Order: sequence, then structure tokens, then C-alpha cells
Amino acid sequence: MYNAYFTSLESDFAKELKKQFEKNGFGVTTELISGIEFFIDTTETEIPGDDKAVGEGVLPAAGELAYEKYVCEPLEKLQKVLQYMGGRKRICFLSGKASSISLSEETAGFGKNMSKAALHNILTICKNGMIEEGYTFRLFDPMTGEYPADKAAGAAFVYFTRDRYIDNDNNKSREDERNLILRDALGREIPW
Repeated sequence: MYNAYFTSLESDFAKELKKQFEKNGFGVTTELISGIEFFIDTTETEIPGDDKAVGEGVLPAAGELAYEKYVCEPLEKLQKVLQYMGGRKRICFLSGKASSISLSEETAGFGKNMSKAALHNILTICKNGMIEEGYTFRLFDPMTGEYPADKAAGAAFVYFTRDRYIDNDNNKSREDERNLILRDALGREIPW
């Protein structure tokens, strides 16, 4: 049996995604075990003080905590999980339109959004170094708060488990393998 490693099972989205994986014959774990096919960062943490709007001032401590929670901790977990991964070797992170450099309409949440934007760059570098070893990456926006968690989890499951394409032709469906792409629960590509 292959397993999906989740960094957290606290959010409604993570619980619904766990159901999707189990319904389709996968084990779901938050522990290090052999046979992990999917690393899925399901971190959705509230950062105290990260709700300041433009003009209200940025709290450096909130930014530091957001970077720790959304970048450092998940990447540390990924580093530990890598030695247990086989099969599809798919690495999946949650992100969102709010962290898009070109599409964000946010006026608050500097720490989380800036941290996720930094994570996009870090994951691109990881992808560049790991793609030839068979790893692939997915970024997904569950549209938390505007889309039902069960429907978002269904869309995430399909996106995370979609077959891998390894040839280099020009078919657009293969772009998600060669480039880091952010997709939302409706399947739309979001420029990050």
C-alpha cells in the first residue's frame, strides 16, 4: 500500500482530503513510514497580528512566525520524508491567489502571503534539482472560505494524483510537470 503524508490533519480541507485518499485505497499518515508516494503540506495556521491592513503597519514578529510556519517547518518535514518516498514521488503544497505576485487583491496578511510567495520560489529551485530524480510538484489553492472543503478536496485529489507525463512535447497538459504551476479548486491556473 502506498501512503500520503500530510503535515497536518487539523483543517476541514485536510480532513476531507484524507477521506478522498482513503476512499481510493491510500493510507494517510502524519508519521514517517515507508511507502510514501505523496507529501502534502496541509498547513493552514492563523498568525496572530498578521491581519494588519495597508497603512496600519506591519508586525515583524507576525512576518517571522508566518515564515516559520509556512516555509521552514513544512520544508523541514519534506526533508525528513524524502528518504521514505517512492512510487509517484509527488510533492504538494497549499498556496493561493492571495500569495500571487500579480493577482493578489489582498490588503492585509503580509506575513502569510509574503511567506507563500517566497515558498513558490524555493519550490521552483527544489523542482529544478529534483525533477530528474522522478519528483514532481503541485501547488494548490483550496479556496478556503469561498469554496466547500469537500469539493476542494475532491479537486485536489484529482490534481495531486493525475498521471505523470515525462516526455518533452509541447502538449499544454504536461506544463504542470516541467513548471511549477498553481491551480485552484476550480482548476484554473493562477500566476504566482
